[in-house]
This record gives sequence, C-alpha cells and structure tokens, in this order.
Amino acid sequence: MGKASEWHHSPDMTEEQLAHLRQQIEALETELFEREAELVDLRVELSAFRLEYDTRVGRRVAELEEVEAEIKRCRQRINQYRQWGPGWAPRTATGTAYVPVEEQYRRTWQQPEESPSPRPAEPVDAATEARIKKLYRQLCRRFHPDLTRDAAERAWRTEMMTAVNAAYAARSLVELQALAEKPDRSPSAEAGPDEQRLAALRDKLRQIQQRLREVEQEMRELTNSQEIQMSLDVKFAWRQGRDLLAEMAADVEKDLARKRDELDLLMTQLRQLGIAGW
Repeated sequence: MGKASEWHHSPDMTEEQLAHLRQQIEALETELFEREAELVDLRVELSAFRLEYDTRVGRRVAELEEVEAEIKRCRQRINQYRQWGPGWAPRTATGTAYVPVEEQYRRTWQQPEESPSPRPAEPVDAATEARIKKLYRQLCRRFHPDLTRDAAERAWRTEMMTAVNAAYAARSLVELQALAEKPDRSPSAEAGPDEQRLAALRDKLRQIQQRLREVEQEMRELTNSQEIQMSLDVKFAWRQGRDLLAEMAADVEKDLARKRDELDLLMTQLRQLGIAGW
C-alpha cells in the first residue's frame, strides 16, 4: 500500500494540484497581459517619438552626413589630381567608374524617401480607455499564442494577437470589439487522464513564465535605450518651457550651413582645376 501511494495520486490530491496550478496560471496571466499592454504602449510612444525626431531633426542630420561625405570625396579628388595630374582617370575603391562630382552634389540634395508613418492612435476619453484595456486583457486570454502547444493553433493565435496588438496600439475600440466576435479555436487544455492534465497545466505555466521573462527583458532594453532617454529629456525640457528638438535642429542647421559653404568652395576649386566633369 505504501508503494502504491508513492506511484499514484489520490483524486483529491490531483484536484488540489490542478487547482493550485490554475491559480498560478491565472495570476501570471494577469501579470503577463498587463506587462504586454505596457510594452505595446511603450512601443507606440517610442514610434511616435522616432517620427517626430526624424521629421524635425533626423533628416537634417542625415543631410549633414551626406554633405560631409561629399566634402571628403571632393578633397580626395583634389589630392588625386595634385598627385597624379590631369591625365589620370579616377575610379572608386571597387574599381567602378567614378561618379562626377556635380552628379554627386545633385544626389546629395535629393530628399530621402518618406518612411511609412506609424498608424496614429485614435483620441479616446478615460472611460473608453478603460474599456479598451479591459477588452485587450480579455482578448489576450483568448488568443495569446503562448497558451497552447499545438503548432497550428499557435500560428493562428499569433496572427490574431498581431491584429489585437495593432488595434490596441491604435486605441480602436471598434476593431477590438470585432476581434472579440471571432470564434475560439482552442482545444481543451485539460482533456485526458490526470497526469496528462497536470502535465498540460505545468507546460502552460512554464510557457507563461518564459514569455513574461521575455517581456520584462524587452521592457528593460527599451527603457534603457538612447531613444527613450532622449524622449524623456525632451519631455523634461518641455516642462521647463524649452523645445529641445527645435534647439537640436537649430544646431544641426548651423553646422549644415557651414558645411554647405565649404562644399561650394571645394566644388569651385574642382571646376577651376578642370576636373568637375569627370
């Protein structure tokens, strides 16, 4: 009888273990979905800041870098001319024909391609925001891909959660409600013998714990990123009555004006040497 008790759980013990696992899973699911909502919000905030920075500062910085690169090429052409004379045909480091300086100059001022803007969040009031967050958590419980081991089910859940996260980021209550109308495809996680039910819940618990660790790690990386730190500096400066991005853009513009003048002088020198058309 002693050996039998070592190898077999009583029905009461099994139900107690199942109930304990369910409680752990429910608590961790709540924590996971709250943290994932915070992660989505952080990504949206970071995306909005990137767009603002690129629009007001980043493009000017890229333009400054292009002008500086063009200045370097012009100086190289002048040095090559002085070293080898007018009969030497310049080529690039890869052996391809050299692009004329004036063509390079034209390319310098081409506007960069517009990057796709992130989908803007819809303005909502406090009551709607609360409904959105509640519905988001409910949908996470239904569709989260880490809550199943079945490969096909996981792929479908991943697709659904992508749509859920996009709707949540856009603060679209209508889209979240439409997703809530979708039917579930989840098989029963606790079908089968007791040991199989216990194993399924333990596996589900491990998956949630693993996903929670991944979310926490991504949150730490984003929070400590240079972009987030800069966005915090911009917010702090704004509370002090300063527009930090405008100050940064003005500094870049000053450098850009100086570099343009320098580039114009170098191109004039190239034309005087008779090599601008190479």
